[in-house]
Amino acid sequence: MLYNGETGFIQSVEDSQVTILFATGDACDSCGLKVVCAPGKQSERLLTLPQTGEFKAGQKVQVEELSNLELHLALIQFGLPMVAFLVGLFIGYVLPFQHILPRELSAFLLACVGLGLSFFAARRLVQRVVDIIPEKYLRIVPCA
Repeated sequence: MLYNGETGFIQSVEDSQVTILFATGDACDSCGLKVVCAPGKQSERLLTLPQTGEFKAGQKVQVEELSNLELHLALIQFGLPMVAFLVGLFIGYVLPFQHILPRELSAFLLACVGLGLSFFAARRLVQRVVDIIPEKYLRIVPCA
């Protein structure tokens, strides 16, 4: 769930963490991503970020995206598997496995192995990006 430009209210300020409450809008009912976007019991969405300024409970704030988070995630989730598949395909076609398997079959099998390994690498990279999202990708801005 991306919060770029959404406004919400500070629910709590604890230690160095700020919890922001976003109410679901009318568009949420017809949104195709509502299965992924998991609101709470009262159809509320919460986001906890490191505190980067002075905020009080109940204050209206806006969350802004600082860089192209969607582009980074798309490149990891789609680009990495595609490149791994093509590299596996090329290696399987070039390596001399002809005495064991036909060239096309070895190319396809190594491409599938590359694709499978890329899913694990993509998952690990996405997890690393998610861990640094608050510091690098999102900023809390007070609303006037």
